[in-house]
Amino acid sequence: MNEITQQNAQRTAMLLMASIKSVGFYPQAHPAVRQPLRELIGILEGMLREKPEIHLGVVEGVFFLEGHLFVTPNSSVAELADRLTAKGVEALTVSSGVTDNDLFRFASLLSRRETTRATLADGLEQEGIRAIRLGIDQPVYGNGCDEEGSIPSRTYLDALNAVRDIIGEIEKGRIPCGKRINAVVDNMVSLSIKDHTTLLGLAMIKDYDNYTFNHSVNVGILALALAAELGMDREALRDTNTAGLLHDIGKTRIDKRILNKPAKLSSDEYEVMKQHAEKGAEIVSAMEDIHPRVADAVLGHHIKFNRSGYPEWARERKFDGMTEIVAVADCYDAITTLRSYSMPILPRAALDIMHRISGTALNGYLVEKFERMMGEYPVGTLVRLDNNEIALVVRPHPMENQAPAVKVVIDSRGNAVEKPRQLSLSAAGGTRYASIVATVDPLLKNVDLNSCMLN
Repeated sequence: MNEITQQNAQRTAMLLMASIKSVGFYPQAHPAVRQPLRELIGILEGMLREKPEIHLGVVEGVFFLEGHLFVTPNSSVAELADRLTAKGVEALTVSSGVTDNDLFRFASLLSRRETTRATLADGLEQEGIRAIRLGIDQPVYGNGCDEEGSIPSRTYLDALNAVRDIIGEIEKGRIPCGKRINAVVDNMVSLSIKDHTTLLGLAMIKDYDNYTFNHSVNVGILALALAAELGMDREALRDTNTAGLLHDIGKTRIDKRILNKPAKLSSDEYEVMKQHAEKGAEIVSAMEDIHPRVADAVLGHHIKFNRSGYPEWARERKFDGMTEIVAVADCYDAITTLRSYSMPILPRAALDIMHRISGTALNGYLVEKFERMMGEYPVGTLVRLDNNEIALVVRPHPMENQAPAVKVVIDSRGNAVEKPRQLSLSAAGGTRYASIVATVDPLLKNVDLNSCMLN
């Protein structure tokens, strides 16, 4: 079975953008229009032989096609994402039977300055185009995915969508229903029960332009993985994952000038920011189908292990282990993420920092379990192998923490690998591909960790 490759996904986006540009100047028979349309239909037909529908669109500025996310897109893909966003198009579904005539008429509609999401939907209806429609009728995640390797990426994307939708509802003055987030959580938990390290690589994706959404999903993944490492039951995993995804939801009610300030906050601003924990708990408490202990974890995720945190009035309150799990996950993602006022810390150094504050800010037992889960070379660490290749750690080894699964990104001659290959340093039967000899700063090697994680 042929999988939908990152290269084909990117080429599809580029050809669609080229078609949108050319249809405004030339008729359909002109080579400038006909050639990209023919190539585009050929790629889509190949994809549609594997599945009845293809989903693509934009979530918080990130273009996606099926399980492929383009966090650092080329100019054409970025331009298509901007075009779809400007038209209010969040997602598209392309079905089997799509023709080059369908694509030409669709590109023509998108090329018009006056087109909106509403007029685009009307135009598709009037043109009788059935193989291209707005939105995604069914979730992109689930057991129907044939490409097993793309399931985690799809799940990550759907989690981003869910958090974005919930925040959008709150900003419109509405309390969202919990069913949307519960559907995503059920899928994330199912993946983690099979292997709690499955999603860890995606938790190292950093989208600095959409920090709130990205951070929320990463904390949800890390909290879920730690809860699974601890052997918690399915219901506890669900609630821990939900608490991680929603832990910062109260920031929707913080003044945007404070929330987005590109510098450290003043003491007065910090007092306002601290209110996000209790505001978040209020929101989650009002959501249907969400367990009350999730709201409790949202309230206490900054309370600290020694109860020196906030909100001050809740310091004497009893919080269960879920709250402390979310605090560990929140700390790790925050200190490994670039902010306008601080540089990111590399994964191994981040664990060292967490170890130093265990017993005071963080639960020492949970930090120890988190360190063990992440391994000696945590996911997201760039390493040099003894064969002189450079590789990115993408999954810890369940038994041998010095032999994780990696993606080789630079070959032994120092050349970037066009398509990073994933392998385990310790194979079955005791054989070993290579050993790690040192960690490497990705900035010095010009390695884009986001792209490597997704490809």
